[in-house]
Order: sequence, then C-alpha cells, then structure tokens
Amino acid sequence: MRLDVQLRGESALIERIAQKTHDLPCAGRVAVIQGIGDDTAVLHTDCQTLLWTADMLLEGIHFRLDWIDPHSLGWKSLAVNLSDIAAMGGEPTGALLSIALPRECTGEWLDAFIEGFIECARAYSTALLGGDTNRAEQVIIDVSVLGVVSGRPVLRSSAQSGDWVMVTGALGGSRAGLEALLAGDTAGIDLTPHFRPAPRLQVGAIARELGATAMMDLSDGLAADLPKLLRASGVGAIVYMAQVPVHPVALHWAQTHSLDRALFAIAGGEDYELLITAPPAAAQRLLKEIPRQAGVPLSVIGEVIAARELWLEHPDGRRESFAVAGWDHFTV
Repeated sequence: MRLDVQLRGESALIERIAQKTHDLPCAGRVAVIQGIGDDTAVLHTDCQTLLWTADMLLEGIHFRLDWIDPHSLGWKSLAVNLSDIAAMGGEPTGALLSIALPRECTGEWLDAFIEGFIECARAYSTALLGGDTNRAEQVIIDVSVLGVVSGRPVLRSSAQSGDWVMVTGALGGSRAGLEALLAGDTAGIDLTPHFRPAPRLQVGAIARELGATAMMDLSDGLAADLPKLLRASGVGAIVYMAQVPVHPVALHWAQTHSLDRALFAIAGGEDYELLITAPPAAAQRLLKEIPRQAGVPLSVIGEVIAARELWLEHPDGRRESFAVAGWDHFTV
C-alpha cells in the first residue's frame, strides 16, 4: 500500500474540513497545539495541557437496539471517547453527554443506559458534567470528553524509521462478535469485546512516560488506523502477520469459517486497543513495564520504515503490498 496517494472516504472528508478551518483563531490565553487530525485536540493554557475529544454513536450504523442492551451501550458510549484520551497518554476529567431519543426509550431504557454510562465513568474517574437531550426517531448519542496530560501528549505524527510497531491486548474480538450478530449465530460467542471495550488509559500513560513516539487507538481496525498514523508521520511500515495477536473469540470464528485468523483480526474494527511506536530501547521497556504495571499484554507486530509504503510480511517471509481494508463510514 502506498501512503502518499490521495485520501479517500472518511479520511478525505476530515481533510476537506481541516483545510477550511486551519486558520480559525483561538481566543484568550489558550493555544491550539493540535487540532483536526489526531485522536484528540490538544490545547495549552497557562497552567496545563488539555485534551478534548468527541464521538457519535448512531442507531443503525454503530449499534442496533435488538442486539445491545442499554447498560452496555451506556458503557460503550463513554469508553470509546476515553480510548481517545488514552491514545494521547492523558487522563480524563469530565464528559458531556448529548442524546436524542424516541419516546419509547425515555423510561426504563434510558435509566439502564445512564447506569452503564455512570459505571464506566466511575471505573475511569470521569465526571458527567452535563450535555443536552432531544427527541428523534432513532437513538443518537454524542459524547465529548475533556482530559489532561502531564508533559507532552503522544501524537500520531512522530513515528520514526526504525521504531517498533506494537499493539496492546488482542485484535478481532469485536469483529467476531459483530459477525456473529449479523449471522444470527451468537451461541458460545463472547460479545464482551464488542459491547464493553476497555479503554487503555493506564497503558497510554505508561507508554508516554517511557518513550513512545506515536500512538493512536484502534477504533476502525489496524488495517484502517495504521495507515493514518504512518501518513501523519510521513513514514511506512512492515507488518508481520505471524506476530499479530488474535483474540480467542476471533480465532474461534476464523477457524470455524475457514478464514485466515491474522487477516480477520487486522481488518476488524472497534477493538479500542492502542497502536504504539517506539525506538527499540524504549519498546523493550514498554514490553516489560506495560504487562507488569497494567496487566495488559503488548506485542511487537512490525517495524517502521522510511519509505512511504505499507507491507504485509507472511510467515514464510514473502511480502506483499498491504491491501487489507478496515472500517470506513463513507466507503462501506
């Protein structure tokens, strides 16, 4: 995959917006360090660095009410935003929740949704500060989270040639859950990875402290998100298929349906694991300290290269241009 070609789909739409807003002023004593183009915006005030992010979840696009229970949806609505804060190496402070609902979801359904949201907020020390409500024909959820970071946040744009490419946890579990739901065959399938992602906030903070050069969360899948990080950094990479950690749920699904387990995991979205790059010495520290301190596995899956191309290396050493497609709202 060449990384210097014209963007398409959602990435192209974001770039289109960014080109029209790059010179908007920021009033007062607040400096915009990073605007459109990373996991969060980065703002600097007189006394600290702030992180600000937002995500929408739309019924029929991101979830179906006959699939996910409201408690899990409440958890997920906040967790996906906290994952963005984690990707910058920061910690969350507070959230705003705006939600539009059909009338039938304003009673017990809403109570359960808020209980799930608050459970996630308590687990990750995030205050619910306010928001907005409205009526709609389908459920629309819009969450914005403010966070802080000590020192410099880890951006997508600082990966360097020679860095190791790493991911936390295991990939493909959320996709396996989604495929099972689509097939109407969820017997024996653990839907937790799809319904209740765990934002890697402690991992992100450790990675920032110990020398990560670039980082982002895997919301659209490794196949979609790694190219974004590489383009932002002006570099390329080689991904080693044999070293991609595959979630047990994904492994079971791939084996049952005669699919390549690594390719299945690489293409899956909504894992919300962290993609991290670091030079070898720092990477070795991360490989030791992240499992020790956070109890989260960390795997080396590739290497950053200077050429702006992305390669997939098979277990037999054969390389091919990376052509696996991840999730994109505007090309599916």
